[in-house]
Amino acid sequence: MQALLQENREKSSLNLKEVEEPRPGRGEVKIRVRAAGICGTDVHGISSLQPPVILGHEFSGEVVEVGQGVERIKVGDRVTSETTIYRCGVCPYCRRGFFNLCPERKGIGSGANGSFAEYIVVPEFAVHILPPQLSFEEGAVLEPLACAARGVLEQAELKDKEKVVVLGPGPLGILVSWVAKTRGVSVALVGKQEDELRFQVAKEGGVDYLLNLDEVDVEDFILREIDSYGVDLVFECSGALPAVSLGLEVLKKRGQYVQMGIIHRPVAVDFDRYLFSRELKITGSRTQTASSWEKAISLLENTSLPLRKIITHSLPLSRWQEGFELTQSRKAIKVILKP
Repeated sequence: MQALLQENREKSSLNLKEVEEPRPGRGEVKIRVRAAGICGTDVHGISSLQPPVILGHEFSGEVVEVGQGVERIKVGDRVTSETTIYRCGVCPYCRRGFFNLCPERKGIGSGANGSFAEYIVVPEFAVHILPPQLSFEEGAVLEPLACAARGVLEQAELKDKEKVVVLGPGPLGILVSWVAKTRGVSVALVGKQEDELRFQVAKEGGVDYLLNLDEVDVEDFILREIDSYGVDLVFECSGALPAVSLGLEVLKKRGQYVQMGIIHRPVAVDFDRYLFSRELKITGSRTQTASSWEKAISLLENTSLPLRKIITHSLPLSRWQEGFELTQSRKAIKVILKP
């Protein structure tokens, strides 16, 4: 079968290759990939990459074969999958359901073969049935939606009518904004001049303020127009160092900061200024948990999140380079590859 294989840590080793078609073992499910989303980590790389490996971790498809012992999933089901496909099950994190923090964790597209391929094999415990109203393309966006649900619904402590700032209007930032809006809060989404398309899409989910850093003094606007004390909660989704500083600065005392973007470098934080003097709560949100997947699917069943709007391009897998370039240049929001 055709697959997008990264053979070593050099980006030049990423190529479309003919590889052996996988077969499901006991407790495993074989899925024909119908749609696979490009994530920023596919383009820029992640530290946990273990090549040679097939990239891709946002996908949906149709079950074509199941291994022995599989009971919940059947051939013909329309499905998607969590990214964690191996966890030890015995560490303190696994015992509490935090499989995303397991020291032995393996994720598809990094530690195990991913979804930029015609077929993928995953364990039954990771598989979720697609809500019937979702297309395969929308189903491929469930993974970043589960990441958003993890940050907003599990890591944050949102209350009705609070004020929220989301930094970075990429796919994750838009989804975080939309999930936050379902909690009855006011949301300001912050980006740059080149994010106009993303701002327009974000409006579809009811975002209250769209703040362009190239045109507005964002800190001044927030303190003047939104709340003179600052906002209650900041989600940093861009992974940009200046955004970290801005996010901490616009929080009110006892506000909460959630880091969701990957920064790829150390960050210096003035603990006296932010933690001691203002009693800020600072936390992170890494990928998703099984519970955040359930919350994401529940959101789709009980709200009208316009998932389709963030999908701007759909390309055959053979045009993966074009998809990567669109993603890196910010000319796209979410690019879907179709094997």
